[in-house]
Order: sequence, then C-alpha cells, then structure tokens
Amino acid sequence: MSRRSEFLLTAALGFYAVCSLVSMAAMSISAFLVLVAVFYHARVQAGSHGNGLWHELREACAQNSGKMFFRASLALAATLLLSLLAARVFPSLYEGHALRLQFWRTSSKLWYLFWPLLLWVGLKNLSTSNRRAVLQCWIWAFVLLSLIGIVQYFTGWPRPQVIPGNEPYFHTTLFLGHHLSVASIFIFPFFAVLDLARKPAGLLGRGLSRGVLIIAVGLGVVALLGTYSRMLWVALPIGLLLWSLLSLPRKWAIMASILVVLGVGLVLQHPKIQSRVQASMGVGDRQALWNANLEFFKNRPLTGTGWRMNEEASAYFLEARTPLGAPVFSGHAHSNVLDLLGGTGALGTLAWVGWWWVIFIILGKALHSPSGLKFPVGLLCAFVVFHINGLTQVNFWEAKVQHQLAFMIAWLLLWATPIDDSISPGKTL
Repeated sequence: MSRRSEFLLTAALGFYAVCSLVSMAAMSISAFLVLVAVFYHARVQAGSHGNGLWHELREACAQNSGKMFFRASLALAATLLLSLLAARVFPSLYEGHALRLQFWRTSSKLWYLFWPLLLWVGLKNLSTSNRRAVLQCWIWAFVLLSLIGIVQYFTGWPRPQVIPGNEPYFHTTLFLGHHLSVASIFIFPFFAVLDLARKPAGLLGRGLSRGVLIIAVGLGVVALLGTYSRMLWVALPIGLLLWSLLSLPRKWAIMASILVVLGVGLVLQHPKIQSRVQASMGVGDRQALWNANLEFFKNRPLTGTGWRMNEEASAYFLEARTPLGAPVFSGHAHSNVLDLLGGTGALGTLAWVGWWWVIFIILGKALHSPSGLKFPVGLLCAFVVFHINGLTQVNFWEAKVQHQLAFMIAWLLLWATPIDDSISPGKTL
C-alpha cells in the first residue's frame, strides 16, 4: 500500500512539475491532485493513528528552515490582511470615489504563501530515485516547451501575439498567455538546467546527459530572448555573469564572462534589437503608475490603499490627470516594491522583504548542504533575475509565477533540512 501511495505521489508531483510550466488551468488541476496524493500518502503512512498530513506539516514546521518559512509567510499574510482591514475600517476616497473592497476574493490568494510547505512534505516522502523522476519531468517539459517557444516566435503557433515594431515575428508566450509570464517562470528551469549541467555525468539518469542539458540551455536562452522582454534582456546576462563567477573556476569564469559581454554586444548590433531597447512605448505609462502608487503610500504610509486595491485607485488617480478622451493605462504598479508600498504600505513591504530574506537564508543553507542532486546556485541567479524583472512588472503576485516559486522553495526546504531516505539511508537530495 505504501509503495502504491508513493507511486501516486511521484506521479502527481511529476505532473505538477510539468504543469507549472504550461498554463494556469493545468497548474490548478495538478495542484489539487498533489494535495490529494500528499494527503493519501500521509494517511497510508500514519495508518489508523489520526491525521497523517497534519502531523507531517507540524513536524515540517517544527524544523528550523520550515519554522522560519512558516513564520515569515504568516507575518506577510498578516500584514496583507491588516491592509485590507484598515481599508474597511478607515475607508478613503480617491478622486471622490470609494474603492470596492473584495475582502474574501483578495485574501483567497494567501494560500500560495503556504503552498511550498505541502510540496516540501510531498518531496520529503519520496525516495531519491522518485525525486529524480520529478525533476526529469520538469526538465523535459522545459526542453519541449522551449522548442515550441522558438517555433512560436517565427510562426505564432499556438497563440499568436505579434511583437509591435518587429512584424512578422511573435512574442514567446507559449500557453501562459503573456510574454512576461514566460520571462518570470522559465528563468527557473533555465538556471536549474545550467547548474545541473556542471554536475557529474549521469546524475539525472538516462536521457539527460550533460550534452542534452547543454542543448537544453541553448534552447532555453533562445526561447527566453524570444519573449522580447526588455528587462529580461538586461537581467538574463546579469544572471549568467553571476552564475559564471559563482560556479566556474576562475579561468573559466573570466572566459564565460567575456563571452556573455561579447554576446550582448553582438546582439545589440541588430537593428530590431536596438529599436526595441530604445523604444519609449510603455515607459511613460509605467512612470505614471509608479507616481500614483508613491502618492498612495504618502497618503497612507503604514497600510496603503489595501492589498490589490491600488489597481482601482490608480484608475481614478490617472483619469483625473489625463485629458478628456485620452486613453488611461491603469492597473497594478508594474513594480513589485512600488505595488507593495502603494497597496500595503510600509508594513506589508517590510514583511515582504523579510519573507525574501528568509528565502535567501534557507538558500544559503542549501548551498552548504552536502548533496548531489541540487541546483541552489542556479536558483540564486534565477531569484536575482526574477527581482530585476520585478523592477518594471508585478511578477510576484501573478498566480502562475507563484506556482513556480512554490515548487522552487519546496526544493530549497528539502535541501536545507536533513532527510531520511527509506531506500538510501543517510543520503539526502
């Protein structure tokens, strides 16, 4: 019975790993299957001794890394709820308009902050070989979807989205619906594969040799460049330089850094790339949203307008300052930090910074953890690229991105904590 439940858990986590790169609908379905599989496996393991999943979650949160992460997530969730409660108790008018407070709908997103804990429990209950199988599913999905992304750039299939000023080519959006989603999600498998490519040959099993991983890196970088995200074009070389300096011997690191710089210089010679980099489209709209959220922060410095309520407030703010009949570009702040300042004030922003501080502490543990199948340096670089992307977009609160973040944090928790493996005692991943 235990072997069957572990097989089902492996299948559910492998399916989730694939779906985390596909679409929101696929992510939701696979997340439900993971929940069922984790609950079932924990129940089988516990037998007739009460709620196995509850016991495992409590046990996970009692460990140092799990406790830190749980408390950080709890603190962030509390400040987000506080901003909504403040908006209800002390409502403000924005250009004469009262904001609509959708408390339950907005707060329903808080579960994403705790989802990594359940994924971690699931991964802990797998053998070494089954965890490897989950990673293989994720990597092969990345390879296949990167190929599709390259095809999409030239043909538009499966979801055509023409790049303004670069007709007849198309944004790489895959099935995620937006090129910026790809830019913030695919950086994680890209840097993971890059990091794993320097590991001993055969670590990932048959089919994923070092040569295959290097090819996957090449496909991934082309697909990411095809998103035509200007900020990613800045962030990706920075991530590659950082990875080279942290991962390679000094001589090779210098050579790789020179190649990255030369590659960037060569790409920038292309007229279409120059046009995209120099284009002012969208810059003024973003600056207007940044100014609006700074005003919201000045008006309510502790709790802001209310979590996610700054989107509606920005519409009223910008309409009042836009000539009659002119289009108004409103919505989130197009910056993680400014969106938090405007929506949740100083309290929410500090809690978010603290949440990330804990993530980097756990990552530091993972870096020093004796383990074979891990890619914490790659994750560090991916996080850096993620935050650079977040300077001009709100990628943190996007549900599709949250699933990928949760999957990565679960692996970090796994590496940072001693794990007893039923098949290979004393070994951890």
